[in-house]
Amino acid sequence: MLKRFIQLLKGDLEAEGSEHGPFERRIIAVAALLIEAMHVDQNASPMEAEAIARLLRRHFGLREARVAELIAVAEQRYAEVLDDWEFVQAVRRGFTPGEQREILTMLWEVAYADGRLLKLEDRLIERLAKQLRLPADVAETARIEAVSRAGLMPLREGGQ
Repeated sequence: MLKRFIQLLKGDLEAEGSEHGPFERRIIAVAALLIEAMHVDQNASPMEAEAIARLLRRHFGLREARVAELIAVAEQRYAEVLDDWEFVQAVRRGFTPGEQREILTMLWEVAYADGRLLKLEDRLIERLAKQLRLPADVAETARIEAVSRAGLMPLREGGQ
């Protein structure tokens, strides 16, 4: 992991380059960000894991076995990196702004999958929206759409 980080800093590797293996780096990046949204509160729920599998299956048109393989690859990549910067860069370079908005909606869906939104989840997704350079109104629309898809009222930790 340290060797890879040093190579990235030296410019020997590029965050947006192609991934070795069965999935494009940009697709792995989406899965890794969804996994980060699940783990940010240190309490990954089965509902969040199910949401990730469903979202990846639906968004990328993957079969169940391919989704499981993608999640395994993304979990490994997520565990190897020190920061989600390279995933954000791969999403920024690999998807159109409209697709990025849909990815942000997916992140909100994972955060709301257990029926509540914790501050850590909220802050993570707001930070990712800024890093993706999505306007605040677009980010809010993505959140509202995720809440609607989940059939929830927007709940925040502490009744806010």
